[in-house]
Amino acid sequence: MTTGRLMHCPVISYHMALFMVRYGEIALKSPGVRMRFEKALGRNITSRFMKSGKECRIQLERGRIFLWSDDVDFAEDALTRTFGIVSYSRVTESTSSKEDIFRIAAEISKPCFKQGARFRATVRRNGQHPYTSMELAKEVGDAVFLANRHLDPKVDLSHPEVEICVDVRQNKSYIYTGSHPGPGGMPLGTQGRVLGILEKSRDADACWLMMKRGCRVFILTDNAGLAEPLKAWDQNLKVLPLENRDLSKFARSRRAEGLCLGWDAAEFDSKGNEMAGYGMPVFLPLIGMDAAEVEMLTERIRGRNPHLTAL
Repeated sequence: MTTGRLMHCPVISYHMALFMVRYGEIALKSPGVRMRFEKALGRNITSRFMKSGKECRIQLERGRIFLWSDDVDFAEDALTRTFGIVSYSRVTESTSSKEDIFRIAAEISKPCFKQGARFRATVRRNGQHPYTSMELAKEVGDAVFLANRHLDPKVDLSHPEVEICVDVRQNKSYIYTGSHPGPGGMPLGTQGRVLGILEKSRDADACWLMMKRGCRVFILTDNAGLAEPLKAWDQNLKVLPLENRDLSKFARSRRAEGLCLGWDAAEFDSKGNEMAGYGMPVFLPLIGMDAAEVEMLTERIRGRNPHLTAL
């Protein structure tokens, strides 16, 4: 195992798989806006299941969303491609009793350990409990150590290979190992509408960045294949032929508030004076990126590496 990297381990579950979903920027909003964005994120998740004829259950809690599904692979793919999600973990639910937490933490740790593995226990709490987070973390670590003592494990708080995590929320706890990244950003559809013009592949990259910021993007293109990668991120994506449309008129008909283009700095220098003729704000989200950064973004959007977190 590579030093300093956490190992994602099998989760022991006896019912439907349970995922704990985390978000970022949404938590910084005012209470009313936060509630609206949380509901939008929940709808976006459940919409993916509904469109695929699959069932799920969603529960919104402060700072977290919980998802139950009996299709683990589909759920993981959906969470990886839903804007607004910072990370997610498949978890095992228990009570807040220390004995229950110790038992499950020891059980789920066993598939993760190899000889001499370095590990730590991490605890977060929300609510009133007869123990502190530090006390519980120490005792969970003791339970995990004893369950794997035949492998001579080592405690390493700085660079563990295995991390056993416990999230205690009121009278429940959620135990898991590691997390997977989502795309981040804001829930799709919470930040207005944008018209995207696709004439080359990098134009799709620019539209993806606007989608990540929560914009609903409508696509105009004479090459529908350019928009195909975006459909994995927005299953309601509208793609129409570019033809010789009046962009201002079409934008008004779709209540679009701006235009998205994939220009780089050179294109801006040569064609920047054209922007005034569009009659609406123009967004150029790729203009500050170099070729390597755009290539990384292209890899992620097209699914060849959906877990890239550099962008």
